[in-house]
Amino acid sequence: MPAARRLLIAELTVMAVAIILRLAALDVFESTAWSRHPAVDAYTYWDQARRLLDGRDPFADGYYQPPAYPVILAWFSRFTDGVDLAAIRRLHLVLGVLTTGGLIALGRRVGAALGWPLAGVVAGALYTLYPTTLLFEHDVLTPTISSAALVGALLLAWPPASAARSLLGGLAMGIAVAVHPTYLLAAGVLAAAQAWGRRWVAALAFVVGVGAPIAPTAIENLQRFGTPTLVSHNAGINLYLGNNPGWRTTAFLRPGLPFRKLALEGEPHRRDAAARDRYWRQRTWDEASAHPWVWVSTAATKAYWSLHDTEIPRNEDYRCRTGDGQALRWLRRLPVRYGLVLPLAVLGAAALARRRQGAPTGTARTGVWLIAAWVALHAPMVLFLVGDRYRLASWPVVCLLGAAGVAALASRPRPGPAWALLAIPIVLPWLPIDQRTARDPTLCRYAEGNLAYMEGDTDAAAAAYRDVLAERPEDMGSHNWLAHLAAADRRYSVALRHMDRVLAGFPDHFPSLKSAGRWAARNREPDRAIGYYERAYAVPGDRTSTGLRLVGLLLSRGRSDEASRILDADPKLQRRYERSLEKRRREKEADQAAPKRPQAPMSP
Repeated sequence: MPAARRLLIAELTVMAVAIILRLAALDVFESTAWSRHPAVDAYTYWDQARRLLDGRDPFADGYYQPPAYPVILAWFSRFTDGVDLAAIRRLHLVLGVLTTGGLIALGRRVGAALGWPLAGVVAGALYTLYPTTLLFEHDVLTPTISSAALVGALLLAWPPASAARSLLGGLAMGIAVAVHPTYLLAAGVLAAAQAWGRRWVAALAFVVGVGAPIAPTAIENLQRFGTPTLVSHNAGINLYLGNNPGWRTTAFLRPGLPFRKLALEGEPHRRDAAARDRYWRQRTWDEASAHPWVWVSTAATKAYWSLHDTEIPRNEDYRCRTGDGQALRWLRRLPVRYGLVLPLAVLGAAALARRRQGAPTGTARTGVWLIAAWVALHAPMVLFLVGDRYRLASWPVVCLLGAAGVAALASRPRPGPAWALLAIPIVLPWLPIDQRTARDPTLCRYAEGNLAYMEGDTDAAAAAYRDVLAERPEDMGSHNWLAHLAAADRRYSVALRHMDRVLAGFPDHFPSLKSAGRWAARNREPDRAIGYYERAYAVPGDRTSTGLRLVGLLLSRGRSDEASRILDADPKLQRRYERSLEKRRREKEADQAAPKRPQAPMSP
């Protein structure tokens, strides 16, 4: 059989495996409750897309997260039955398969540079057989689209490229930036690659292409929010989470109340996301400059963590979905691991850096731009946070360089002194690491409780939350949901007991204070309800409705002086209170003026 046909069969086999594996994983995933209830960022994107489809504006408070992904979902949903989760997963599946095909094509080019044609097969296989790739494709998150866009950009704008191809490559890269802003660093690398050898027209075309998808958001930020920000306003808080003296705590804050407590420190009464972003940037700088050596140690630790084999979660920990007893546990058996591919990628980078590309200038090197792109995509983990979502941004490039490393091994080069450097990437991913990065069983149990709650199985949800509290007695999320479960059963004393534990850790959480006030009133504890409402009313923001309830309770308890002081200090509340009195007066007059119906005579 000719070598070309054998190569084609091998590539088609990888594509077939990519399709079959994804279909099998999707079929299993959709049998689980995870598939019906997106959480944290996934829920936010899904909800934003639904609002856009309904003609509502989900970005009135600013672009805390990049708007491009929910916009893409909303556009896609015009061809489906609304913002359907199953349809989104199938879109991701198609993009994942296309990414695999793109990596096979890119791997051919890498293989041509190293004289080993199977590099494309290896690159596609590495991408497909990585469990994290498949797990993210199931969720309503950005990595699937951004990875596909990155690979498309590399295919189109692989230097040297014509101006037309550079423009299209820039458009693809711009989409990646629009949905995941850290790709802007890689966009700069690829722009430099186009400009290499004074190819200014191609470089300009690439930059114009990158700018097109992000221009609407940048213009909106300037005109609507008065800030020169290209994409979103969440860089500040993400920078702070991983760059403060207590970063080992903030970087692992659980979604929900613990994270909300920190976020509200960014001036909660200011609804402008840009203002909050500036607050977090300044706070990060202040704390880092006050403790410079702590920041240096932090950066070094994150650099080590970023190269470790351990998958470190940020909001979602997919190890909960592949644990013992879970339907997707078989994904753990897929053979590819980051720690296994890393030394191959380093070897491949070294091999490519020694090979000159056949560019017209004769000076560009094939691997230099891939290596630079890898560094650019890896850098945010050191600058911001280490997490599997951030690591996945560089995974397509790591797969390409890993394939180059296999090609270097296959060519059986004579080992030299430089090969001793491989000992570092071979050993480093398996060295001991902080136990904070380990899978947290209580986080997984808490997620099970949330799923049971959303599925309507309140008994199972309560049991899960109680299990969490047995290990973490101060867990605010578990106390919060147990409080709401108890209130739904009208067990207000139990609900208040749990909510008091929440408020002990988060004393100015407005929704909790308002709920506690309502439950205390229903439990016939008006003075206790007044205490909760007073605290809720004091939380910064427009609390007029809460103030009305507070004034009403104070008056019902004969505490008119306190009610008057509150009304006198808040003109808006006073106007609202007077309107409510006038409304009740008119309703009373209307009832009195209405003709009385004659009563039927009583039966003898």
